[in-house]
Amino acid sequence: MTTFNEHNLWVNNRLTRLYQLYPRRYTLTHSDQTGELFLTIGSEFAYEKLTTKRDEVLGEWLSNKSGKPYLYIYIRLDGIDGTVSTVKRNEIFLRELPLALKAIKKGDEPFFQFYPQFLQAPIYVFFQSQNPQLNRTECLGCFNDY
Repeated sequence: MTTFNEHNLWVNNRLTRLYQLYPRRYTLTHSDQTGELFLTIGSEFAYEKLTTKRDEVLGEWLSNKSGKPYLYIYIRLDGIDGTVSTVKRNEIFLRELPLALKAIKKGDEPFFQFYPQFLQAPIYVFFQSQNPQLNRTECLGCFNDY
């Protein structure tokens, strides 16, 4: 699924104010069968969209101590079948994250047009795992890189 097709992206914007900054959260899920991507933008994560597979991408805009914005993404690496699954899921998420970031960028296009400076904001990804070698936070650049 590594190629982004905007025609396979479905967006559900739950915000009452289109250009609301904080809280602004993303829940990105997908269908393995159709390749469709489903992006929910809201004040809260769309917890009802989470599955036992936990292969969704959750992200939220935050700001550092000096007020500079950044996107913080949460990914759960641990699978239900242990370490082998965790290593494989890490590989899959690393391969598919550019697609997920392109989907968020396209799905929230009016926001980025209104706040173009957010295209330069850093994107941090927290890879959550019980495995200390895989439990980490990485910077994946900014939306202008995607």
